[in-house]
Amino acid sequence: MLRYIFTAAILLYFLKPATAQTSDDHYRKPLKQVLSEVEKRFHVKIKYADSVVAGKWVSYADWKYRQDAEATLNNILQPLEMKAKKDGVAQFKLGNYEYYRWPVAEGWAELDRIASQYNSLQEWEQRKQQLQPCMMAALQLSPMPVSPNAAPIVTPVRKYNGYTVENVALEILPGVWVNGSLYKPAKYSGKIPVILNPEGHWEKQRYRADCQLRCAAFARMGAMAFSYDLFAWGESLLQFKPEDHQQSLAMTIQVLGGIRILDYLLSLKNADTSRVGITGGSGGGTHTTLLTALDKRIKVAAPVVSLSSYFYGGCPCESGMPVHACGGRTDNVEIAAMAAPRPQLIVSDGGDWTDKMPEHDFLYLQKMYSWYGKKEAVQNVHLPAEGHDYGINKRTAVYKFMAKELGLNAAAILAANGTPNESSITVEPEKALYVFGDNGEKLPAHAVKSFAQLEAVFKDATLAAKRNQRYKIGLIDLMLLKRQKPGAITLAAQLGADGIEVDMGGLGNRPTFDNKLLIDSVSNLFLQTAKENDVEIYALAMTGYYAQSFCGREEYKQSIADCITTMQRMHVKTAFLPLGVQCDLRKNPEVRNAVVERLKVAGKMAADAGVVIGIETALDAKEEVKLLKEINSPAIKIYFNFSNPLKEGRDLISELKVLGRERICMIHATNKDSVWLQNDPQLNMPLVKKTLDEMGWSGWLVIERSRDAGNPRDTKYNYGANTAYLKRIFQEE
Repeated sequence: MLRYIFTAAILLYFLKPATAQTSDDHYRKPLKQVLSEVEKRFHVKIKYADSVVAGKWVSYADWKYRQDAEATLNNILQPLEMKAKKDGVAQFKLGNYEYYRWPVAEGWAELDRIASQYNSLQEWEQRKQQLQPCMMAALQLSPMPVSPNAAPIVTPVRKYNGYTVENVALEILPGVWVNGSLYKPAKYSGKIPVILNPEGHWEKQRYRADCQLRCAAFARMGAMAFSYDLFAWGESLLQFKPEDHQQSLAMTIQVLGGIRILDYLLSLKNADTSRVGITGGSGGGTHTTLLTALDKRIKVAAPVVSLSSYFYGGCPCESGMPVHACGGRTDNVEIAAMAAPRPQLIVSDGGDWTDKMPEHDFLYLQKMYSWYGKKEAVQNVHLPAEGHDYGINKRTAVYKFMAKELGLNAAAILAANGTPNESSITVEPEKALYVFGDNGEKLPAHAVKSFAQLEAVFKDATLAAKRNQRYKIGLIDLMLLKRQKPGAITLAAQLGADGIEVDMGGLGNRPTFDNKLLIDSVSNLFLQTAKENDVEIYALAMTGYYAQSFCGREEYKQSIADCITTMQRMHVKTAFLPLGVQCDLRKNPEVRNAVVERLKVAGKMAADAGVVIGIETALDAKEEVKLLKEINSPAIKIYFNFSNPLKEGRDLISELKVLGRERICMIHATNKDSVWLQNDPQLNMPLVKKTLDEMGWSGWLVIERSRDAGNPRDTKYNYGANTAYLKRIFQEE
C-alpha cells in the first residue's frame, strides 16, 4: 500500500505545471518560452533573433491566450513594446513596437479629428500659422543655426548626352557637409527651374540607377536637379556611423541640409526662384512633404510612396523630433495640406502604407485645396498593382507633372504617347558621384568625426543664432495667468516664444512687492526651468504700479531696490515700470515733477547696477522725448506700447521714428483685446518691421494682449497664434 501511495505522489509531482506559477509571481514566464508555446498551440512559426527576446519576461502569460495566434501575440507583446507582423502563411516576424505605424481606421480617425478643428479658409490659415513655427521650433531650427558661409566644394563637370553632372559638398555646420550631385542641361540660356531630390532608405540611396535616371531626365528636360545623401548615409559615413542615422537629430540635420541646399541653388545666377520643385520617394517623400510645408520658396511638390495618415515615417529621420506634437498633434497628411494652394502630386501604390490614399486621405487634400479654389492643383496617381519603389511608372507620372508645372520640355524624355525613354542617360558608377575622393582622402581636415562632435557643433551654432537674433518674441507670465510661476516658462516654450517677462508680484499697501524670487530656492527653480526649456527671462515687471501710485508712495525706493536686486539675481537687464493711472501725465500734469524726480532716483539706482528701467506713459512720442531729457538718465528708457498711440488715433510709425532707436528699450507689440495681431486692421506689422529695420532697432517684441474677444482666456489659443505670427513676420521673412 505504501508503495502505491509513494508512486502516486511521484506522478502528482511530475504532473504539476513546470513553473508552478501562481498569482504571487504574476504567472511569470520567459518570453522565449512563451513564444515556443504559442508556436506549438497555434501551429505557427515566429521569427526572431535571440538577442531580441533575451532577458524579457511575460507576466500573466497563461492568461493572455486568445482564440487565434495574432490576438494572443498582441496581448503578450504589447506590454513589452513589441509586436509580431505577419510574414507569410502561418508565419510571424517579431519586432519592436512601431509608434509610427497605426491601424488604418485609427489613422483615418485621427485625420478626421485634426480636420474638425477648422471649417473655413481663414481658420485653416490660422492653423497653418501656428503649425509652421512650432514645427521649426520642434526641429530646433528656430532660429536657424549660424551658417559657416563657406564656399561649396565642387568637382569638375562630367558631360553626357544632353546633360552634365558635378558633385557638390555644402558645409551646413562647421565641419559638417551634405553631399550631392547637381545635374544641369547641357545647353541652356536664361534662368531655369530647380528641383530638389531628397532620397529615401533604399539600398544604394542616391547612387542607385533610378535616382540617376530621374535627375538626368529632369536636366534633359531643362531643369537643374540636385540629389543628396541622407544623414549618415553615402559620403556622410566618412563623418558618422550608420547607427547615428537612428538618432532623432538626424531629422533636424536633414531638414537643415535641404534648406541650405536650396539657399545654394537659388543663389546660382541661372536659377529661377519662381520655379522650384521637390520630389523624393519613401523617406525622401516624407522630407519632400516636410520641406514644402516649412519653406515657401518651394513652389511644386511630388512626394512618392510616402504619404499616409496611418504612417508617420518609419525612421527617426522622419519622426524622431516632436514635429507631430505641434498644434495639439498633427500628421503627415495635414503637413502635406500646408503646401496648398501650390501644385502637388501624390504618388501612391498598393504595396505599402499608401495603399488606401484615394479612399480617404486624398479626399481631405482635395477639400483643403478647394478652399483656395484650386482643387485641381492637387493630384493623385495611384498604382494599385505596384509596390514600394520609385519605378518607371512613378517617374513617368512625376516627369509629366514637373513638365506641366515648371514649364519643362517633356519631349526630351516622353514620347508623344507619354511613354518615357531614358535610354540616352548614362548610369554612373557609385564612386563617380563622390565629392571627397574614392576613399574619402579629400575630406577637409577640420571635418567633424563623431555624433558627439556634431551635437556640440549644432549646440554652438544654435546658441550663436539666438545671440544674433535681431528680434526676439516674448510673453508675459501675468498674461499667461501664471504670475511668478515656473509654469509660465514651460508654457512659453510650448508656444514657441523666445522668452518670458516675470512679474515682481502684487504691491497693494505693502512697502514693496510680494516677490518670492528673492528666496534662493525659488529663483534657482526659475533659472533652472528657463535653462531646461531654452527660454530667456528677459525682463521683470513692476505691474503693481499700474494701480498703485509710483509718484505718491513714500516708500517707492525699496520697491525699486528690490526689483534691481532681483534682476541681478536673475541675470536680467531690463525692468518694466508702468506709470499707471495715478501718474498719468496727460490727465494729471501736476504730478510731473514728482514723476521726474523719482525717475531720476530710480535711474541712478539702475545705472549703478548696470540695468535699465523701461517706463510706459500715456504721452505721445514728442512728449516722451521731452520727459526723458528731463530725467536725463541713460538707465531710463521707453517701453513702447503699440496700443497707446493707436487708441488715441496717432500714427504708430511716426511715433516709432520720433522716439528713435536709442530711447526704446522694449516694445509691447500688441493692441487692445479684440482680435489676434494678424487680424488687427489697425496694425501693419510688415511695415512696423520695415520701420524698425530702417531705424536699426533690435530687441524684444512682447505680446501683452491682442486676444480673440470670443475666447480671451484661452492662453494657448491666443498667445500661440500671436507668437507664431510675430515669429513669421520678424524672424522668417
